[in-house]
Amino acid sequence: MTMADKLVELRKKAGWSQEELSEKLDVSRQSISKWEGGLAVPTVDKLLELSRLFGVSTDYLLRDELEALEPAAPEEPAPRQVSREEAEAFLSLKQASAKPTALAVALCILSPVCLILLSGLSAIRPVRAQIAVAAGLVILFAFVVPAVALFVTWSGRLSRYEYLEKEIFSAAPGVTALAREAMDRFRESHSRRMVAGICLCVGSAVPLLVCVAAPEHEFLLTCGVGLLLILVAVGVYLIVSASIPWDACQMLLQEGDYAPEEKSPLLRTVWAIYWCTVTAVYLGWSFYTRRWDDTWIVWPVAGVLFGAVSAALHLVHRRKK
Repeated sequence: MTMADKLVELRKKAGWSQEELSEKLDVSRQSISKWEGGLAVPTVDKLLELSRLFGVSTDYLLRDELEALEPAAPEEPAPRQVSREEAEAFLSLKQASAKPTALAVALCILSPVCLILLSGLSAIRPVRAQIAVAAGLVILFAFVVPAVALFVTWSGRLSRYEYLEKEIFSAAPGVTALAREAMDRFRESHSRRMVAGICLCVGSAVPLLVCVAAPEHEFLLTCGVGLLLILVAVGVYLIVSASIPWDACQMLLQEGDYAPEEKSPLLRTVWAIYWCTVTAVYLGWSFYTRRWDDTWIVWPVAGVLFGAVSAALHLVHRRKK
């Protein structure tokens, strides 16, 4: 018996029409008709929800050779369901957190700018290097401390919704439509901010290249590095502030980076270790050599390597599945 036949049998046994089943799953009646006609198959999250609704295992639905009705395995808990009210609160909170979080990221990028400029200035002015570095570090922490405060504050407010990013869940009726509507509202501003942010990040190297053309002016090169970080900070602010509401919609829809197959604890752990290691290397190298105008190269290199590492991990993860 095929999955299509089993769905028809289970729906009729439950006494539901196609319309009633579509409302319970928050899909169109045409989708139900296609599933029962064998023209399409349910997505992973809808398959899990069908298993819960009908009280059967996913193996029974997927494997044609299993003719006898199998109850759902007791050790396989039903996925958590997100209500429309919870989804609205989540989207509202994510939208409110976008600018503060983006500002915190930008502050972290801007934090070493004064240290770099003061260190460069001490090489051409009668200013003691120790005083310049001390002043630069004070300013650095003056940027980092409020950034950390913003991260902690908004992380605490959003902690109750962490499962949307990490777990497979089912959506109550209306949640998918709500997320699609929000995505349509964000689409234009998201595209505009992403384009502007990427252009600023890519173009941030231009001032540095111009300064490199005048190697006899060492402080000019230092200023080029500072300007590079400022442009990157502005670009990243635009990218992060645009991405957070957009990603919130993708979380509710379980699409893109938040698709069920992407919610792997291994991937999240590796990404966290990777960026913590990169940050530790950057700070260690910078403080040891005091060459802040050179050590910035860690970040573009780390960004390129991250893409390669991420692609490799996804390939391994999919092969294992």
